[in-house]
Amino acid sequence: MTAEFARENVHRLGKRPKRTAACYKRGVDGLKRRHSLPAGVLPTKTHDGAEDHGSRVRAKAPPAESRLTESVAPPPPARRARLLVDELITLGPHAVTSVVRRLLPLGNFALEELVKSFPGPLWRSSLATDSRLLGPNEISASAAAIVAFGSEAVPYVARLMRHPSGQVRYYAIVMCGAFADTDLIEPLARAALDEDRDCRRVALHILSTYQHEPIYRGALAGLREFASDEAGDLAARRRAISALTQLRDHASASLFVDLLGDPDRGIATACRVGLRVLTAHDFGFSREPWLRWLAERGQESRIEWLIEGLGDARTNIRLLASRELWRFTRFLQPLPESAHRDEFLTARRNYERWWSKRGPQLD
Repeated sequence: MTAEFARENVHRLGKRPKRTAACYKRGVDGLKRRHSLPAGVLPTKTHDGAEDHGSRVRAKAPPAESRLTESVAPPPPARRARLLVDELITLGPHAVTSVVRRLLPLGNFALEELVKSFPGPLWRSSLATDSRLLGPNEISASAAAIVAFGSEAVPYVARLMRHPSGQVRYYAIVMCGAFADTDLIEPLARAALDEDRDCRRVALHILSTYQHEPIYRGALAGLREFASDEAGDLAARRRAISALTQLRDHASASLFVDLLGDPDRGIATACRVGLRVLTAHDFGFSREPWLRWLAERGQESRIEWLIEGLGDARTNIRLLASRELWRFTRFLQPLPESAHRDEFLTARRNYERWWSKRGPQLD
């Protein structure tokens, strides 16, 4: 029995059922074994307070190094420029330097934002009656910052001179006085045709300072071509004739004679005024006497035309000749309106002697 009982027990033990995975969930002390949760899974609380190892998933937190990088990364250049310009335009003349220094390294990004805010709050308004043009450092914070970029700012100033706002165009033209750049000659010649009178006045004043540059002659040729275009806008053509007159372009004399016969009376009148200023002569609206005079004297210097005009029978022509000679030569002070014709004739003789010795050097 004993041996048989032993064999039976051994047989039963060999057929002992395998333990399931659930059996391993409890330790020797009867408690559930805890397993670590996969990354991204948080335990939840059941109604009885026990933890549920379900799958409530959260987004993984970025690495600490990534969070640090994002927190200190600077904004893009365009955004930085916008923030600096927003700060700049609130400042007075004595507080802009530090902000301008921070704008300069941003280059075109800064200039793009500056032109959007130009001219901004004005420090001082420029009046048409001012005896001198304001400098950029007297206009506004954005003007002071733009000029600090030097020649790099010239294309942006030229763009502002075509702005729809007359105020923006005016102060952009005033800004041109702070530069000595021949790239501004063409934009200034275009501004000489501006609808706004003050814009034209300032543009012509600054344009005349480039008269010794070769490209200046090209700008005058462009104005002459514009004035002679019969298909062009009449008001703009009259402004072109006025610009050539104010710039004292003696090469326009023959053009003005041709345009005396223009169908538009305003064009013809502007040309007669131009001829009077350029030549210190006045033969009216008839082209024939002007053509004869040009055939005889057209190859002479304008100074010679003016010297001859000192002997004209009309007081207004003599006065004009005297003022124009002084403006161009600084030789003799202009005579007053009360001066007798004999004084003008004396001045003419003095100018003739002066011209024979030194004049050709100035022509």
